[in-house]
Amino acid sequence: MIDRIITGRYKIIKNIGKGSFGTTYLAIDTQIPEPNECIVKHFTPSSKDPEVLKKAKELFEREAKTLNQLGKHPQIPMLLAHIQENQDFFIVQEYIAGHDLTQELPNGVPISEKFVIQLLKNILEVLIVIHEQEVIHRDLNPGNIRRRIKNKEIVIIDFGAVKEISTQYLGNQQPQNATSIGTPGYRPKEQTDGNPVFSSDIYAVGMIGIQAITGIHPINLSVDSRTGKVIWRNDIKVSNKFADVLDKMVSYHHQDRYLTAKSALTALESISHTKWKLPKINPLFWKVTFTGLVMTIAVVLFLNRRLPECGGKLAIYQNTEYNLNIKYPECWQRDESAEPFSGKILTLIQPQENAKLIISISPYSGTLDNYQKLHIQDIENHLEAADIIEQGTHIVDNKPGRTIIATGKNGDENIKNFYVMTLRGNKAYLITYSAAIADYDKFLPTAEKMIQSLELQ
Repeated sequence: MIDRIITGRYKIIKNIGKGSFGTTYLAIDTQIPEPNECIVKHFTPSSKDPEVLKKAKELFEREAKTLNQLGKHPQIPMLLAHIQENQDFFIVQEYIAGHDLTQELPNGVPISEKFVIQLLKNILEVLIVIHEQEVIHRDLNPGNIRRRIKNKEIVIIDFGAVKEISTQYLGNQQPQNATSIGTPGYRPKEQTDGNPVFSSDIYAVGMIGIQAITGIHPINLSVDSRTGKVIWRNDIKVSNKFADVLDKMVSYHHQDRYLTAKSALTALESISHTKWKLPKINPLFWKVTFTGLVMTIAVVLFLNRRLPECGGKLAIYQNTEYNLNIKYPECWQRDESAEPFSGKILTLIQPQENAKLIISISPYSGTLDNYQKLHIQDIENHLEAADIIEQGTHIVDNKPGRTIIATGKNGDENIKNFYVMTLRGNKAYLITYSAAIADYDKFLPTAEKMIQSLELQ
């Protein structure tokens, strides 16, 4: 199939996946200018049994119909063509440049609650559109959810397992003789039994959330043999409200889950939009303390005011060798002198030299856990009077990272360092924010914004 040109237009470049009913290829559309990548799915059932052939063709035609139905939404791949050439059947659809969520959810690396909540909200927003068209996806898993590189949006792909729901199934009746399709660990019991419902997709989204927050693949989680409840909350730092939402999403009985993607989204939004309220206090108290309260607030605001950073003007550093971009305050000095031993490629220095941010890149082929341990050793060996005071997780350009906060000395000066690290391929990226302890909190918001703007393509 490689180099085959379908209908004189779509040239197959490489094989990117194979399932029971078809093979997926990366192709180029020879009739349009670059970027011209597209996805071609070739109907290639593994069996010649007439019933298998019938089912495979049905699934492919259903996917084409669904993509045509949904593909006008920017977070669902657009159908480009549905082709029969001799005895071969092809679906051609939009290629989503980016990466799938398997790269954001590595095994053994728990992700922060804030990031997971936002991730699930983004998935559910697209799932609402799918369900509004009376379609169940049936195979939501990290490999079928991509993040578009251009705008970081979530895109749901691979509609080969979709199941349309006719109005006769919207009551208590269930579809008959439905095919059991889906990925183990993300597939609830009723779907395994061939009776998927809308909340079957919500179960899959909940399992993605549990995988993200625990760092454990769903197939490795324990299940209570009496109740069917997924056991995952042990030794995991997660708020009770979020844990309760996840538990409801993955309830064993489908009627106990959120019945719609919209209701699940509303539950997550209620967590992330919790507002602080003033307690009820006797009005006389406010009259007596009003003047003192105003003076206290003024003093606090003065002492904790943010220093002006170039009037908000930003500059951009780009390094094409490492595909790295970062925004920084225009008035900060930029030092691009490299240090091969440490891997330093860039230092950004606050105008009064009270703080700096350093980016280092070095070859590394191990795990993120091991890199963090190695860096702790490096800190203890090279930072005078080093004291590791905090370790944690971080998201760096939508991928997992780790953090270390340490204090130490630089000559006679007491300093505090914030280290952020992440891996890309066979390279380790280390971002170090360093400041005198007295200045650390003043410039930390600026450093965090710089780190947040970092793009590693």
